[in-house]
Amino acid sequence: MSLLFELISSRIEKNKKLGLYRKIPEISFDKYDIKTFPHKNVYNKVNYSTGTVNLATNDYLGLSKNEKIKNAAKKAVEIYGTSSSSSFLICGHSDIHRKLEKELCLFKGGYEDCILYPSGYQANTGIIKSLSSISPLNTFIVFDELSHASIIDGVMSSGVKFKSFKHNDLEHLESILGRHKDYKIKLVVTEGVFSMDGDIPDIPGILSIARQYDALSIVDDAHATGTIGEKGGGSSDFHKVKPDIIIGTLGKALASNGAFAVSSRLIIEYLINFGRAFIFSTGIPPSSAAAALSAIEFIMENRWIIKTLQNNSEFARKYLKESGLNTLDSSTHIIPILIGDEDKSVLIEKELLKTDIYLKAVRYPAVPKKSARLRLGINAAIDGSILKNALKEIAVQVKLT
Repeated sequence: MSLLFELISSRIEKNKKLGLYRKIPEISFDKYDIKTFPHKNVYNKVNYSTGTVNLATNDYLGLSKNEKIKNAAKKAVEIYGTSSSSSFLICGHSDIHRKLEKELCLFKGGYEDCILYPSGYQANTGIIKSLSSISPLNTFIVFDELSHASIIDGVMSSGVKFKSFKHNDLEHLESILGRHKDYKIKLVVTEGVFSMDGDIPDIPGILSIARQYDALSIVDDAHATGTIGEKGGGSSDFHKVKPDIIIGTLGKALASNGAFAVSSRLIIEYLINFGRAFIFSTGIPPSSAAAALSAIEFIMENRWIIKTLQNNSEFARKYLKESGLNTLDSSTHIIPILIGDEDKSVLIEKELLKTDIYLKAVRYPAVPKKSARLRLGINAAIDGSILKNALKEIAVQVKLT
C-alpha cells in the first residue's frame, strides 16, 4: 500500500507542476447555519396505520418525512436555489456541502477528508476505477462474491486482474491474497451490511488480512450508515475499526440523495484530481446536502431511533424464523425470506399487495439463480402492532403459495 500512496503523491505533484491541479472552490452565498432552522426534538413518525404498509423502503429510520429535515431542505432551496448547476470543480462548494463533508468525517469515526458523489453507484464504480488506473499492471482487486452490482461493475471495468472470495470466507480471502502477494497495489472490497442477505461481515478480520498483505481496504456502508452501531455510524461504529476508505449513500437512512466517501486527505485529494466520476458530474444540490446534514444531526441528538430500528428488526427476524421461514444469516434491518423459485416469489409479492403489504421479490441477476427471495426493509417508524400483523400475513402467504 505504501507504493500506492507514493504513486498517488507523485501523480498529484506532477499535476501541480503541469498546472493541472484541482481544488474545489469554496463558495459562500449567504450565512447558513443548520441550527437556525426550526427544530423540535420530536420524531415525526410516518403513519402506517392506513394505506399500504411499505416494507420495501430504504428509508430505514423513517426520516424522509421528518419536519426538521424537510425544513432544512426548503431553507437551502431558498438560499442556494435548486441545483449546484455544475461540477463542484467548476462552480465550487457551498458552505453547506463543506459542513456535510466535515460532519460525515466525524460521523464515520474521525476521517481526515470526504468527497461527495451524485450516487452510490457512481461512488463505487468511480473510486474503484480511479484507484485501479494508477498502475493497472501492478493492481489486483479481491472482493466478496455477494458485493453490490456497483462494486462488481467497478471491478469489471477497471481493466486490472481481480478475483472474488467466497461470501464472508476469510480463509478464502487470505488464500487469494497469498497467491497474489506480488502485486504492488491490492484492493480488498466488501460491504458493511450486505444489501440482499442482511448480514454483517467480519470487518476487523478482513482489515487484519488486508494489512497483512499491504492491501487497501474499501467498505461500502450504503446499508450500514445510520443503522448499525450504537451511534448509527456504520461499520466503524459497530466494529470499532477504521477501513482505509468507507463509501456510503445519503439516500437511505440519511433521508436525502447522493453519496460520499471518507478516507485520508491524500486519497480524497487524488479522487478530486483524477476521479472521472467526480470531475465530470454535477454536484449534489445544496438542499440534498442540507437534508443529509439535518438527518445526521437528528440521529446524534436522538440516539434512541437507532435502537428502535434494531429492536424492530430483531422482532421481525425472530417472528419470521419462529414461523418457519428461512431468513438466511440476516442480523440487521434487511431481512430476506428465501423462496428459491423466481415465479413463486413474484406471485407471493402480488398476493401480498392485495392485502396492502408492499415488498419486492428479488430475483436473478440481483441474486444467484434459484435463490429468489422476498426482501424486507424494516424501518424505525412503523408501529409495532402493524409490523406484527404484516409479518403474520407474510408468513401465511409464503406457506399458502
